Amino acid sequence: MEIPTLQPGDILLYDVASWKTPWSSFVDWIIRVKTWSSVAHIEIFDGGQWSLAARADGVDRYPFRSQGLRYVLRPWNWDHVAAESYFDRIARHQRYDWLGLLCFTLAVKRGSPNQMFCSEFARNLARAAAWLAFADWWSGDKTAPGSFLMVGGSAMIYDSDAKSPLAIAADMALAS
Repeated sequence: MEIPTLQPGDILLYDVASWKTPWSSFVDWIIRVKTWSSVAHIEIFDGGQWSLAARADGVDRYPFRSQGLRYVLRPWNWDHVAAESYFDRIARHQRYDWLGLLCFTLAVKRGSPNQMFCSEFARNLARAAAWLAFADWWSGDKTAPGSFLMVGGSAMIYDSDAKSPLAIAADMALAS
């Protein structure tokens, strides 16, 4: 299925992707196993060819990448102006929260308040964008990338395993 035209605020969920190093692919595998999910990384589309994300280099605006993209969710009510304000004022240039990621996978305690891992950043950005898919009391430190597949308030507009409507129609025509 072809990736549809993306809009600012679209939620990009990635599986273990070939653009990663062997070490980060191993970390992604641990995240997927620990969270019982098919995804291990999340970013938010910012428009143009850009994503807002927490990657190994920290929280920043990065070039969008389609490689390894598993799902795209489109929130029904996303205030991207508010999200960008939060990003610019608070989140941008924070370091990646490796300790928080370790704490998350071990489920022992919170990580650093001034650093974020990918799904923690996405959860906090979603709250700033007034997308209320998670309860207010639910901490970003406890949020896995796959958690975004389990909450309401969005439409799945892309699934890399799904067949396009054209392919489904072709299969039906062949079967008859």
